[in-house]
Amino acid sequence: MTEQSLYKRNLTALGLLLVIGLGPLAALSLGSRYADEETLARAEAGDRNYDPPGIFADSSFGLPNLTGAAAQTTVMDITENDALFDDFSRALEVANMKEVLQGPGPVTVFAPTDMAFQKLPQAEREALLQDPSRLVDVLSRHVVHAELSATDLLQRERVETLGGESLQVDRSGTAISIGDADITQSNLAAGNGVVHIVDAVNL
Repeated sequence: MTEQSLYKRNLTALGLLLVIGLGPLAALSLGSRYADEETLARAEAGDRNYDPPGIFADSSFGLPNLTGAAAQTTVMDITENDALFDDFSRALEVANMKEVLQGPGPVTVFAPTDMAFQKLPQAEREALLQDPSRLVDVLSRHVVHAELSATDLLQRERVETLGGESLQVDRSGTAISIGDADITQSNLAAGNGVVHIVDAVNL
């Protein structure tokens, strides 16, 4: 075998090795290209067919279904058994309004915490907590004769309180606002209604 023939033979063998070695890579590259094109097409189709959920989705803000002993609880149980609401509970007692929260309902209570009461000037707070007639007016602004979850509130412009007043529902900020108070925790469910904790007293 001449040197030239040997050179051609080696060159042919090298070519075969390159084909064998690079063949799968070429196939993989081609497959990836088509896979990327298919993924892009599916994504574009998904964008065209996407129907965004409503901003008031009930799954995030709805009330739980209570059963057993929990279904027998009242909104009064929630506020009376929590140290956050000592002033609110005292106010309800002075105003003789506990029965409203213990009744069959349904009721929604916007319960101010002790810190909410402490935002009032001390003299005004002490005078308020000793004035049954005014307390009835003030506390009635925090009770609605209906069961309203956070979802329900998000879909309302106003709510009518137990005292017959209409309070604005504001959804423009990071929290739902009722009158001058922001809801800091929502959907504390009881058998006869729901409690939403608020950070201010609606006077």
